Amino acid sequence: MNSIQFPELFRKLLFELEPVFTKPSFKYFQTLVLGILLGRPKKTVTAAVKLSKLHQHFSNVNRFVSAYAWNPWELGMAVIKLVIKTLNLNTRTLTIAIDSTLLSKFGSKIFGCGFHFNSDQKKNCSKYIWGHEWLVMGLLYYSPLFNKRICFPFLAQLFVPKKHMPNDHSYKSSIEMVCEMLRYVQDHLKQKIILVGDGFFAKRKLRRTCIELSIPLISRLQSNAGLYAKPALAIKRRGRPPRFGEKLPALGQLAKTKNGFCEYDLKLYGKKHHLRVKRVEAIWKPAGQLIQILIVYYRHQSKPAFFFSTDLSLSVKDILTRVAARWSLENIFKDLKEQLGWSHWQCRVEKAVCRSATLTCSAASLLTLWSLQQASQRQPELWDPLPWYTHKANPSMKDMIEQLRARILDQSFYAVKHQCKTMAEKERVIRTIFSLAA
Repeated sequence: MNSIQFPELFRKLLFELEPVFTKPSFKYFQTLVLGILLGRPKKTVTAAVKLSKLHQHFSNVNRFVSAYAWNPWELGMAVIKLVIKTLNLNTRTLTIAIDSTLLSKFGSKIFGCGFHFNSDQKKNCSKYIWGHEWLVMGLLYYSPLFNKRICFPFLAQLFVPKKHMPNDHSYKSSIEMVCEMLRYVQDHLKQKIILVGDGFFAKRKLRRTCIELSIPLISRLQSNAGLYAKPALAIKRRGRPPRFGEKLPALGQLAKTKNGFCEYDLKLYGKKHHLRVKRVEAIWKPAGQLIQILIVYYRHQSKPAFFFSTDLSLSVKDILTRVAARWSLENIFKDLKEQLGWSHWQCRVEKAVCRSATLTCSAASLLTLWSLQQASQRQPELWDPLPWYTHKANPSMKDMIEQLRARILDQSFYAVKHQCKTMAEKERVIRTIFSLAA
């Protein structure tokens, strides 16, 4: 046994992605997935090479990231198609979340770096950070086995500020990049899609693109949005019929009136919430059509939240559960950075930088999908229980990684007992086991 072998179920998932690569490239892809999931102390290319014990020169793995001919968008679509196929979502409406996240970097010669406003800055810290801003798309899925919302990230694109854009590159705004990603996803999935984003993505261009592609958009709405009633029935007279009716009061005033509110008990963010919701249909000029607006009062909150949907047929429950499910994309950002080493990549050239995010997102989705398959066949093992949290309802990303490591160790011990015939082979496998378990 010359290298660490993934469990059989995980190998089957990996080989579903083989058509994206050439035969030599696919070996290096498996090597990088191994490093991302099990590398220690950092999830770098060096950690992947040390774990895999490659026969070829180690520089081939670096060239796989920076120069080899494979398309990260094709890899992302292959991953999401694999998730849809494995979870039998072919006939369902897919909920896709979009969000951005920041990665701080050090160095002036890394491609795509720039100063970005950090809305989550802490006290006595700068409001701007030097690094990368990534736009990430993920498929939202509710797992009855894990009893929580899960996000499968599959596409990531780097946004570069205009000031820091190289001269030989054309600038695209973050909204234009999201529109490009959305068109690409719809062309390849051929399924009904609902897009969920936070208030930053409620921009005119994205709204118009969603309406053009017949994709419902759910997002937050500002309290000062100008809303109009539906125009009255046209009376025969000269000129065009009116497009807008009377201007409605501001959302803050509509929220103060007690009429029209209904009460709901919904499970959001993993807990039951009692809500007061008012539903309003109005025309919003930036959307160019009739939309539905929800004025929501959460328990123990004096100020209301405002959400909108471009699809009038969606119910209040459908909208609010998708708004809450979007938070799983925020959670996966934390796991990608802390558990899967997204911030450990030391790439500098353009291709390597742009591919690194998709590789990390693909590894996270493969690990989550494998863990779901494991849970459907046997009780998942939740490692290192805390004294105050001994009865976990679902595994975390760290638990999934430890579960995968345990399966690989089991397989390696089996190889020592049954497959290795010589002492030299047994010694190599034992060294591999110790390097993995260390």
